[in-house]
Amino acid sequence: MGRIEPGSHRDQNAGPSSQAPQKHILSWFTVIILIGLAVTALVLPSDTPEDVFRTAALGVGSSAAVATAILGLASMRNLLRTDVIIIWVLYLLTFYEFLFPQSKVNSLISGAESVGGTYAALLAFAGLVAGRYLVRRPPSDATLMPARLDIKPSHIIQLFVLSTIVGFFHMFVSVDFDPLEVIRQFSLPRFSQAWSRGQYGGAYALLYELGMLIYLIPPISGLIFARPKEYKIWQKVLVAIVLAFTLYYGFSTGTRNILGTYVVTFGCAYFLSKPKMKLWQLIGLGGSALALSLVAMSFMLEFRTTGLSGFSFEKSDIENVYVDYNMVIVSKLVEAFPDQYDFLGLEIPFNALIRPIPRVLWPGKPEGLSVTMESVVGAAAQTSVSSTFVGESYMAAGFAGVLFFGLFFGALAEAWNRVGRHINSQFAQLLYVTGLVCAAITMRSMLWFLPMALPAFVLWLYGKYIRRGKVLRGAQLR
Repeated sequence: MGRIEPGSHRDQNAGPSSQAPQKHILSWFTVIILIGLAVTALVLPSDTPEDVFRTAALGVGSSAAVATAILGLASMRNLLRTDVIIIWVLYLLTFYEFLFPQSKVNSLISGAESVGGTYAALLAFAGLVAGRYLVRRPPSDATLMPARLDIKPSHIIQLFVLSTIVGFFHMFVSVDFDPLEVIRQFSLPRFSQAWSRGQYGGAYALLYELGMLIYLIPPISGLIFARPKEYKIWQKVLVAIVLAFTLYYGFSTGTRNILGTYVVTFGCAYFLSKPKMKLWQLIGLGGSALALSLVAMSFMLEFRTTGLSGFSFEKSDIENVYVDYNMVIVSKLVEAFPDQYDFLGLEIPFNALIRPIPRVLWPGKPEGLSVTMESVVGAAAQTSVSSTFVGESYMAAGFAGVLFFGLFFGALAEAWNRVGRHINSQFAQLLYVTGLVCAAITMRSMLWFLPMALPAFVLWLYGKYIRRGKVLRGAQLR
């Protein structure tokens, strides 16, 4: 229980959701969280938004913590289950910041509005937890084919180099391949870099979309550093340099979900691949990485509009924990729909499906939603707001939409768990972790589901058709 040993006999057919917990353990996980959600809904105060959100933060957080601890005691690998991760990601995006004083919210919305928004969020959590019961059959062997493919360290390095070249290519081509200019532009305000994509895109947008392969760099790096003896010194030096460059890029963007994704995927791949990982190592390394990330993200708020070039530690003013006040946006959306605006119905999932298609390939592509969140909440011009998938699904179909998409994403999470359950190779571990990126970012916005699925899809193609095809051809020649 105190160790994670990927190379042991017990783990040969077990993956990130490994070792598959007994049904009664998962049932306890579900029951505890659902009871916590129900009790939280019953005891919600109605006086001030700060009190409402803090009550929800304590209720949801404590029940999720107890349920997760039970899963972790059964097997440390259960902490990397997709459903567990998306629950905690959604918690961080909604209620986490209200564990700390947030009196400012009392001037933004009313108590009644905050109660409606909280009910929507609680329903979303319930859907995520219960959605896994909608998945009855495990994937077929054909689906798992890449997961059964084992590749050499040299192939991992090839994949790393390919991801680096393709991922950063759109940046370098925009500055005539001047590396110093790339680094300089990292320090500029957001969206002012030469490689920033325009609203409507063009032929260059094709390269921009391939930039998503940058998300493969941290998990591949984690896998390599977890097994350093399998790689040459020059390979590890190369990986360290590229990883540092990537983390600096993520930090310089001022976009916290980018840096958070890099850190989480590196850590997940490292812990999954590290032989004989002890519990104290997991807690120590994981806790340190989390603490450093939270500090870095606090500073990112200070310069995300001015850029690193305009940032000063002396002038920084970090007084409190702040995420995005997503619950304020959700509450305003619940108040506005359907009283002021009609539900958008299939418009939101349709926009999610077509989002990855560059406008150069579809000139008549819709420009966005007919009713935007920014217009509903009265955000200033050129300002973008987020409400997690909770707000988006409520705009689509109210509380019924929230429950539907909660169940849908919960079912997808369980399906990905079952794919990971049969992992027995480093490549398959990497494939699983890359899928976690898509799952986590989808909690922030379902409109990003397909774009963030690109890295996992590329890996799947690499394993199923490219790498496996070479292995089969080599066997036939022998």
